[in-house]
Formats: sequence, C-alpha cells, structure tokens
Amino acid sequence: MKNFINILIGLFAFIAVSLPVLAQDATTEPRVIRGSKVVLIFKNLPSGEAANVDGEYQVSRSDGTILLPFLDSRMSVLGKTARQVEDMVRSQYIAQKIYTDPIVIARVGHKGEDLEARFVQVTGYVQAKKNLPYREGITLIQALIECGDISDHGSRKIQITRGTVTRTYDYFSARDRSIKLMPNDVIFVPRRPPFEGRPRTVGP
Repeated sequence: MKNFINILIGLFAFIAVSLPVLAQDATTEPRVIRGSKVVLIFKNLPSGEAANVDGEYQVSRSDGTILLPFLDSRMSVLGKTARQVEDMVRSQYIAQKIYTDPIVIARVGHKGEDLEARFVQVTGYVQAKKNLPYREGITLIQALIECGDISDHGSRKIQITRGTVTRTYDYFSARDRSIKLMPNDVIFVPRRPPFEGRPRTVGP
C-alpha cells in the first residue's frame, strides 16, 4: 500500500511539472525547419521595389537555405525565429548595398504551411519588436504596450496587415486603439514624418 501511494505521489508530481512545460511550448515562437516556407514583406523601399522582393520563399530540404532576389548567395535560415530572419535579411541587403534602410517583416512556419497562425507580429518603430502569442480579444493598443509602445520616432499612423490587405489606424483615436486583432496580423509602426502632430489627449 505504501509503495502504491508513493507511485501516485510521483505521478502527480510529474504531471505538475509537465503541465507548465506543455503550456510554454504552445506559445514558443516557431522556427524555420527544412522544407517549410518563409514569407517576407519589405517596407521602406524605393517606389515599386517591394514587388521585386515580397513573397513566399521555399526553405531547402537539404541545407535549410533560401534564395533571395539580388543577393549574391543563398541564406541559411534553419532553426531561426521570424525576428532573427528579419535581422539577417535586413543586414544582408544593407551590406550588399542593395537597399539603404529596409524594414523586413518575416513569417515562419511551425511546419509546412502553418505560418505563425497563432501569433501577432509587431514591428517598425516600437520600443521592442516582438511576435506576440495571440490571445482572444487582444487589441491594437494592448499589443503596442506589450512591445513598450511606439518609440519617439514612431508615427501615429499605425498599419495593420491582415492577409493581403493593409489598413491604417490612428494611435490617438480611442476607437482605433480598441481594434481587435486576429491571428497572423502584422502591426507596423512607420517612421514619424516631419511635423506630425502629437495631441495631448486621445480622441474618439
């Protein structure tokens, strides 16, 4: 009987330890795997240039690389998160003097076609670029605050891309702040243009 009780205690202890780990895995950022795809969206490029580089890129099954337009060699992305891919792609286009200040938004899959289906991406001129685990009811302002809010150089005109459609919202509009996000939304804060106003209070 004593041995049976000890077994039960051990089993409950194992479950208690395992549950937090499983919960953590559910919100872990996906990483690039062989044979998956990487979606890249470019901003802050010369007019018309985005059409040359935006797109879905196949990850090689043999070496985990992708082939990007204009770069002189394939890029290894195996095991990288979306944020790491963004930094790598940006640095290469700058280093090879193709673009001067590109902003890159990347989406990577857990596996196959699953491209960050449960994440919201926040990028551009925010305090900390992040891929936020999606939760029901999360709003635009909540996502921005979780990334440290817009920076001093960030524009009040916030862009949200959902699928192939991009809409612009006003940071200082209470209605726009409360816009509810969906999985796979991309929030982009452009650079603040000269003389853009910053009201003291939030309007309707």
